[in-house]
Amino acid sequence: MREAKILFYMVILAPGWLLAQQGQVPPELIQYPDRILQNGKVLTVDQNFRIAEAVAIRNGVFLAVGTNAEVLRLRGPETTLVDLQGKTVIPGFIATDGDGAPVGDDLYKSTQIGGKLLGTQSELKTRQAVLDFVQQQTAAQPPGESIYIRVAEEQPEPLAMTKDDLDPVSPRHPVAISVSSFDMVVNSLMLAKVLEMLPGGAAQPSVIKDPATGKPNGQLFGHAMGVAGWDLRPWPKIDEAMLQEQKEAFTRRNREGQTSIVGHTQGFGLTVMNVLYHRNELTVRWFAAHDLLRANPNAEAYLRRLGNLVDFSLGDMVTIIGAGLSPLDGNAGPGSALTLAPKVNSEKSIFPPHGHNVWYSYGTTRGDINREYTEWNNLQVAIKYGWNTTSIHNVGDMATQIWLDGIEQGLNQPDLVLRPQFRPFGSDHNLFSSPSQYEQIKRLDFRRGLGKFQRGGAAEAAELYGDRIHDVQPVPELIREGFAVHLEDAKLGTLEQYITRRDERSLMWGPDHAIDRPTALRMGTIWAARYIGEDNNLGSIEKGKKADLVVLGADYLTVPEDQISQIPVLTTIVGGKVVFDLERDGPAPVNDRRGQ
Repeated sequence: MREAKILFYMVILAPGWLLAQQGQVPPELIQYPDRILQNGKVLTVDQNFRIAEAVAIRNGVFLAVGTNAEVLRLRGPETTLVDLQGKTVIPGFIATDGDGAPVGDDLYKSTQIGGKLLGTQSELKTRQAVLDFVQQQTAAQPPGESIYIRVAEEQPEPLAMTKDDLDPVSPRHPVAISVSSFDMVVNSLMLAKVLEMLPGGAAQPSVIKDPATGKPNGQLFGHAMGVAGWDLRPWPKIDEAMLQEQKEAFTRRNREGQTSIVGHTQGFGLTVMNVLYHRNELTVRWFAAHDLLRANPNAEAYLRRLGNLVDFSLGDMVTIIGAGLSPLDGNAGPGSALTLAPKVNSEKSIFPPHGHNVWYSYGTTRGDINREYTEWNNLQVAIKYGWNTTSIHNVGDMATQIWLDGIEQGLNQPDLVLRPQFRPFGSDHNLFSSPSQYEQIKRLDFRRGLGKFQRGGAAEAAELYGDRIHDVQPVPELIREGFAVHLEDAKLGTLEQYITRRDERSLMWGPDHAIDRPTALRMGTIWAARYIGEDNNLGSIEKGKKADLVVLGADYLTVPEDQISQIPVLTTIVGGKVVFDLERDGPAPVNDRRGQ
């Protein structure tokens, strides 16, 4: 029998072997690298932080990484050869908390008038300014057309407004004012529409009542806000101008070396990306935490119809990585972050000493409603049907604790249909951290991003939290505890801020928590990939991984640390394709140099 098998393999394999020996292998079986980059300083960010000289790319993945000699031997007659002339190459940055990248980002709370998206009206900080703007806009729009306005976040006067303020200046238009990311004030015409669609109508606790009359006063949060912001809002038209706007937004990211973006994403944004994908015009990979359950009063019905869509994708360019939900808290600056310890100077904030649980109440008030009517229920429903939740705004450590307990309870539901298994749970920002939670975080494999600090979050919160603000995001401690935390909005400027512990205003916070350059680079690449369970595919320059890389105009490891943000990005490659080249595309316009 053994002799028969040997004879069989000799008969089958002999022709191919003979052809190979004669140099007659069919050309269809030969595939050389598409591109080789040589003579560089390639920071692979692999487990050993190996530095290589050259990489070969074939079919959008790294075929080989090593010395010039090791890689150049693979060169074919049509391989593009790039001489790096000693330049530094790093993996492409993976930018989490990227929900600002899609056009119509956070559509549910964006300003939308006359079918156009107009962005946040950040100058509207007082009651009178809001009312003047509403009156101006209603005068210019036909009667009956809905008007949505997003004003400056968490300002006392807009938060205190009711329908009685809005009705006199908008008698013929349904109007909704987003006064925070979680709260909305509507006039009587919009309120009527909300109550008609909202399960439970006026009895729903997310509809605030006038204490004197017991009737709805036009203030909404949670599920009621979701009905107004998502279910009643018409979509803008997706035309060529909007598609061009989206392409330009992604190009700005490519200029910063970003090759993948992670963010909670609405159906509208995914639809725009779908169009660009089918036109082969996407220049970043998008990882979406789908907002289908966010502030949704019909969460279980949605999931029963849709099923589990985690890992559904458009090729390898757009992937659903979980569900997005509404955050638990606000921000440290105004004092709405939900923290275990009270603020040092609580009297200087309009919010309670420990912050604001936005699941349970409107504005600055405390609340205690049935969890069935909040995102807690939606978290349980998501887990029940096998969805993880990720890419969720989370600032305070008390908010973290509620998330952890909610996930723990969800995983122990007796009627669990499918245990989440495709992607990890995760949250963004995490300004405050408590060692008391470390064991539970490890047990649940709850993965966290670090942000807000570098964008002025520490400076804005210093007056309220005192010296405690210097200990926010203690990166060395977190790493010693075994947490592969990552940096949000990863780019060279962000890396510099965590290396120096200086924010965008050049103020230093907690210098003892500074990190070295290899650690910062890991946090913007391989550890960011791990956050979404993509570290086997992205985040380092290794054989078999997706060929996403950035060529820099200076040596990241040796330039003065306060000049890292000034290193020019020369070339950005996604899947082996050049999506940005400084020589070809030129510098960014002066008025469009975000973060550079």
